[in-house]
Amino acid sequence: MPDDYQILARIHDEIHMGGFARNMTGRLVDYAQRNDWMGRQITDVGCGTGASVQWLSQHGYIVTGIDKSPEMLQVAKDNLAAQGMNATMIASDFRAVNEVKEQDMVLCLNVLNELKNIRELEQAFQHIRGMLKDKKFFIFDMYTIEGLVMRNQAGYMLEHDDNGLTIFVKNNFDYEKSIQERNYIIFRQGDDGWQREEAQRVLRAYPIQGVTALVKRSGFDVKHVLTMNMTEYSPSDSTPRIIVLAEKA
Repeated sequence: MPDDYQILARIHDEIHMGGFARNMTGRLVDYAQRNDWMGRQITDVGCGTGASVQWLSQHGYIVTGIDKSPEMLQVAKDNLAAQGMNATMIASDFRAVNEVKEQDMVLCLNVLNELKNIRELEQAFQHIRGMLKDKKFFIFDMYTIEGLVMRNQAGYMLEHDDNGLTIFVKNNFDYEKSIQERNYIIFRQGDDGWQREEAQRVLRAYPIQGVTALVKRSGFDVKHVLTMNMTEYSPSDSTPRIIVLAEKA
């Protein structure tokens, strides 16, 4: 039976699941440069179908993309090839990748809320630290609890209906555990009629102060915590996501 991301890889670009990475990658690299970052080697962990990888490749960076879904990675490779671009692509959970070293930046966009607990989050931070040169940047985002509640408000809705592909999404939020589930019900028209598939994406929110404390404990200096408007976050701010810029200490 196909796993969730084997199924989601086939609809990922059609429903713009990589939209956040596509919209933010250039802004984040520009922000890093305005904060004295320089470099050419960038790794995108959890790269999906390659939205960030494409932007970085277009702008002359030496790029590595890592994703645990071979199906997602194949779509990313196809997208790069269609534009005449190239990058090193690794099919693996990034926490099991040991050959990526001496990077100038690690990006991790729309990924870390999928980790199941604080221990997994700490392991991720520690492993990413090992990928970086000293004083280089790790940039990541995370949904806030508020952001997952907002994401959940859509309830049950029609997500896509075009070209023989119809997708419904059903949302559920566990307030006690701060976990949001999004179930995708997919109908695709083929030669034998309509075929149905289902996939699920589960996201968990973590307290912002706890995340930044964990980043510091993992060997980083937290330089900036930003809202979605790219302004400095304060506890009174309303924001669906935070963006963290951390420097390897």
